[in-house]
Amino acid sequence: MIFRRVSSVAGLLMLALSLSVSALAQEKPPAQDQQRKLSGDERKDYIALSDFVDQVAAGKQPVPADLKLTFQSHYLKSNENVYLPYVVEVSGGKFTSFPVAMYVRVAQKGAPAPAGKGIDANWPFADVYFLTEKNMTASGDVTVVPRALQLPAGEYTITLALREKQGRDRKVLPKTAMLTQDLSIPDLNKALTTSSVIMATALNPAPEQLTAQQQLEQPFTFSGYQVAPSFGKPIPQSGELMFVFFIYNEGVASTGKPDLDVDYLFYRANEEKPFTKLATQAFNATTLPGQFDVKAGHQVFVGQGIPVKGAIAPGEYRMEIKVTDKTNSQSVTRNVNFTVTD
Repeated sequence: MIFRRVSSVAGLLMLALSLSVSALAQEKPPAQDQQRKLSGDERKDYIALSDFVDQVAAGKQPVPADLKLTFQSHYLKSNENVYLPYVVEVSGGKFTSFPVAMYVRVAQKGAPAPAGKGIDANWPFADVYFLTEKNMTASGDVTVVPRALQLPAGEYTITLALREKQGRDRKVLPKTAMLTQDLSIPDLNKALTTSSVIMATALNPAPEQLTAQQQLEQPFTFSGYQVAPSFGKPIPQSGELMFVFFIYNEGVASTGKPDLDVDYLFYRANEEKPFTKLATQAFNATTLPGQFDVKAGHQVFVGQGIPVKGAIAPGEYRMEIKVTDKTNSQSVTRNVNFTVTD
C-alpha cells in the first residue's frame, strides 16, 4: 500500500542556520541580552539560584520537588558547533509569582570541574533567563518554556533550575524545581548525516531571519518555517504524520548539485517487514532550485505532512528513513517511533 497523498516542502532552497553566538553560546551569564545589564534584584536572584545548584550538586541540599521538570531537545548543524533547540516542560503545578528565574548550565562529562565558583565558574555553557507569563506557554496541565543553546560534539550533563519570585509573605518559600540530565551531542561534521528527525504537530511559514532574541525565544524557527515539535505525542486519526530534518555533508555531483535519494519505510511495532512505503524522493539537479549551492552553505531541508486517516490504523509504528548519496554510495538511516490514536 502506498499513501494516497503526501504534502511536501522538501527540496526548497535553505540557507545554513545562522545563529548569534552572543545569544546562544556564551560561556557566562547574563546571556539573553548583552546590551542589557541585570538589575540588582535579577543579579541577586541569579547568584542565589546558582549557589543553590552548587549546594544540591555537593549534596548539601536536597533536590527540590515543588514541581517536575522535563527536558527534551533536538540537534541541528549551525555555523558553529551543534544547535540544540529544546523545551522545558513544567508539570505537577504552576508558577504563580513572576518573573521566574531559569538557570541553565552544562558540564562536560569526564572533565575536571571548571575553575571558579558560582557565577565565576567557566562552564561549557551557562545562561540565565527571567521568564514572564508571556515566555511560558500553557498546554493543559503542563507549562512549556522553549529555549536553545549551542555546544561542540561530546558528552555532557545539563542542569536546569527554575525558581519563582519570592512573594510578599516571606514565610511562604518560592516554588523551585531542578533537573539534571545527561546530554549526548553528535558530531555533524563528519560523513553523510542528518539532523534530528523532528516530529511535529504544525509547520508554519515564518520570517527567514530572526533577531538573536527572537531566535532564542522561538528556537524551532529555521529555514523560513516555525516548527511545533510533538516530542512523541500521539497522532489522532484526523491529524498528519509530520516531520522535518536536514541532510548534511553530502557529496557534489558533476552538475554542482547534490544527488540524494530519500526512502521511507513503515513498520508496525515489533514487525521486521514493512507494511508500506513512500515513493523515493530525489534531491538533485533536476529537483533542487537552480540557485542551490552547497559551497554557499545551502542545506537540503526535508519536510513531509502525511494524512493519517485511511492510511494508518491506530497503533504503534516505526518509520525508517534512509538517505543515500549517489555521488559516493554513502547512506545513513534514521528510525522514528510514533503512535496513532482514534
